[in-house]
Amino acid sequence: MIIKPVLFSVKNDVKIKQLKDFFKSNRNKNCIIKFENNDNPDDDFIKEIQKLNTYHKKTIVIISKNLTLEKFNNIAPTFQEALDIIEIEEIERSLKI
Repeated sequence: MIIKPVLFSVKNDVKIKQLKDFFKSNRNKNCIIKFENNDNPDDDFIKEIQKLNTYHKKTIVIISKNLTLEKFNNIAPTFQEALDIIEIEEIERSLKI
């Protein structure tokens, strides 16, 4: 059974400190990051997510239809596909793959 992930919605007024605080308080949870301005995610947020991903204990998925990142594999175009990625990684962790 997959534990429900936590969602962080990045809106225009969200600050990087809020993102850091979110990850700090959800370090052991699967996280989905959704950019409300999906066409143009802020580069500083992307860099921070990539950095925080190295310390995170569970899966982080970014919802975006246009984003491709060299150092971040978990990008999904829809919420359902983000959930699918989390489920697959949870199964892999349980099997110690």
